[in-house]
Amino acid sequence: MVQVSREDFSVAAATNASAYRRITIPVLRIEAGPGPAVALLAGVHGDEWEGQAAILDLWHHLPANLQRGTVYLLPAVNAEASLAGTRLSPADGGNLNRAFFGAPARGYTESIAAALEARLLPRIQAMVDVHSGGASLRYLPSSVITRYGDDAYDERLPALARAFGMPHCMFFRGNEAGSMPAAASRHGVLRLSAEIGGGRETSSTLVDQCRDGLLGCLGALGLLSERASSGNADISLHDLDAPAATLRTREPGVFVPDVELGQSVSAGQRIGRLMEPARPDMPMRPLSSPQAGTIVCLRAIARSDDGDCLLQVAPALPLDSLVSKY
Repeated sequence: MVQVSREDFSVAAATNASAYRRITIPVLRIEAGPGPAVALLAGVHGDEWEGQAAILDLWHHLPANLQRGTVYLLPAVNAEASLAGTRLSPADGGNLNRAFFGAPARGYTESIAAALEARLLPRIQAMVDVHSGGASLRYLPSSVITRYGDDAYDERLPALARAFGMPHCMFFRGNEAGSMPAAASRHGVLRLSAEIGGGRETSSTLVDQCRDGLLGCLGALGLLSERASSGNADISLHDLDAPAATLRTREPGVFVPDVELGQSVSAGQRIGRLMEPARPDMPMRPLSSPQAGTIVCLRAIARSDDGDCLLQVAPALPLDSLVSKY
């Protein structure tokens, strides 16, 4: 028999106008007997909508379909940022994906992270953490594998990425102790992430793809008895850890891209230009691709400043080559 319960928690989110303000983080626990415990979460950054909408859909429909194990659903883990539609927490300007420093917490954002590390991570064996490009970027829908520090290769990761079903998988390395991958690593939690959409918008197609990907992961982890699809066996791996994978602007201007998400480019190919309409005597500056590969990320805001990411590009590798990145 499936048991459903709310396990919401609240954290202090004081502002100058409200000294004792608190924000509630919604959590749904669905238990269907023996089996692994898995967390599905989104909204670490409040302006990333695809995962939030997909997990909200599962909030209403997963209890009727879960066959075994336990699932925790957190559709808006940074509820304040979700309500405001912002990447960072309005109360303290914190980035929840850089706030896992343990106790004592120094404000709203670190309090969420501390609660997750105390209440959730010790109780689960796996998690899927969905992100998107938010307001400033658009991503080619992809699963994401993040290696924290010198973590050993986990042979379950390619199967989980295939179960998520997206044709692309991105690889990052991380060494920041306050990140979600670092927290998952400390607790030995198997973690897959995703980057789906962005640009301060979303669509039913992306939300449905994300929801189906999450169900695929639950199936691969043994929590669903039947899945209509066995996932995607043909997945390209893109190593975004290489310095040449990211093109950043070195000066302010309006970014006019010549390329689109998913397009293949060669090294040195023109991918766009920077211009300054308010300074018509300033020549347009051509921009070139730093390496050959597929455009997996593209800036969604035309006005750009020094240091902004304009795009990410990386060649397509076999997913089985993931082990060579460890």
